[in-house]
Amino acid sequence: MKLIQWSYAKRYQVKAIFDEFPDMILIFRTVGSYYFVFTTIGTVSHSNPTRKDYVEMELLINEQLQTLPAYIQRKSEVEMAWVEPWLCEKGLSFTQLKVLPYKE
Repeated sequence: MKLIQWSYAKRYQVKAIFDEFPDMILIFRTVGSYYFVFTTIGTVSHSNPTRKDYVEMELLINEQLQTLPAYIQRKSEVEMAWVEPWLCEKGLSFTQLKVLPYKE
């Protein structure tokens, strides 16, 4: 999956379009110092995204916005099974990702 286009929206949101679901606009919101899928706009003609697809979209947008370390730090064990192969594909490892503490 590839990130086709993204832009900032109001109230700390980001809009994004991905190549596997070009008819959908995904809205991401911040939690702490990373982004997650908040809602979607549009319909999918061939199939609905799975949770794995959403995790990959979150990985791509957080990589683009340089918030990937904070995102990976909070992932559940189930989702880490999807994150680890994605990191290997990108040539990254957990040791390369320095996590900065969240400032309130």
